[in-house]
Amino acid sequence: MMSEISGAESVAPAPMAVPQGWRSLMTRERWFEVARIVFTGLMALLYWRQLIPIQALWVAVAIGLYPLVKTGVVDLVNERKIGTEIFVTIATVVALIGGETVAGAVLMVIILIAEFIADLNMDRARASIKDLIGSVPQVALVRDARGERIVPIEKLRAGDVVLVRAGEKIPVDGTVVGGAASVNEASITGESIPKDKSDGADVFAGTIVESGALDIETEKVGADTTFARIISLVENAEAEQAPVQKLADKVASWLIPVVLIFLVAVYLYTRDIRMIVTLLIFTSPAELGLATPLVIIAAIARAARSGILVKGGIYLESLAKVDVLVFDKT
Repeated sequence: MMSEISGAESVAPAPMAVPQGWRSLMTRERWFEVARIVFTGLMALLYWRQLIPIQALWVAVAIGLYPLVKTGVVDLVNERKIGTEIFVTIATVVALIGGETVAGAVLMVIILIAEFIADLNMDRARASIKDLIGSVPQVALVRDARGERIVPIEKLRAGDVVLVRAGEKIPVDGTVVGGAASVNEASITGESIPKDKSDGADVFAGTIVESGALDIETEKVGADTTFARIISLVENAEAEQAPVQKLADKVASWLIPVVLIFLVAVYLYTRDIRMIVTLLIFTSPAELGLATPLVIIAAIARAARSGILVKGGIYLESLAKVDVLVFDKT
């Protein structure tokens, strides 16, 4: 079978670079989340060692539950969906009511850690993709009646003439109005051989002038450039859900109510709250909801490291059905 993968046609190899590290992703909000997790876990340990009263642990659990409750309520109201966050909240509350306070706190901490790692991995994958694609200069050398001056990209307007010398990246999409140069357009077209540019030629932001110099009349800047649209496309690739991801979300959406009904029946029969807490832990659909999108975005990031930009998970899954791949000259 020969399959044509739509969405692969506009994919271009990306120049290699060093991916962004973990430290740069640890924003103030993320450190706050780390502090919340550590605080809740520490309070559970102190209570288990009988060093603090139960009321202190209740406060810690309430602080830890806040982001889960907030996300769960938003999903419930906006999407009419009982998500993992609601499930974990119910499990924690049931454990507290049943006297299994430490078990409930530990369950909640485990889920908080899992969600934190998943979110951090997704952000790291997005950052890696952006780093691997490269970046557009944030300033440009503008030539006008007043001479040459450095101007921030956001202040450029259509018609401005930008000067780009050898070894520099072109900051705008535009047309050459002066000079001649050899330009590496691999980040846009995928072609490794530089192209000669002279008066009237089109050039793209993010490409590199390897030799010569160009005067470029600006046509598009910032988010309107071809380069920016490629970055946006790949950064948002996880929004293009693969069928397996849609299936996982669908299964999780009906699995949670089924599990809750099952647990209610078990409790009515056994009246054993400890068994219910145990079953809540083992039947949690959190792994299903977290693993699938994480795998998709990690695969997209890994492909980018190999010089391939993928539009979304749906195209990754389509590859499983392909017997023959056909490539053009790039």
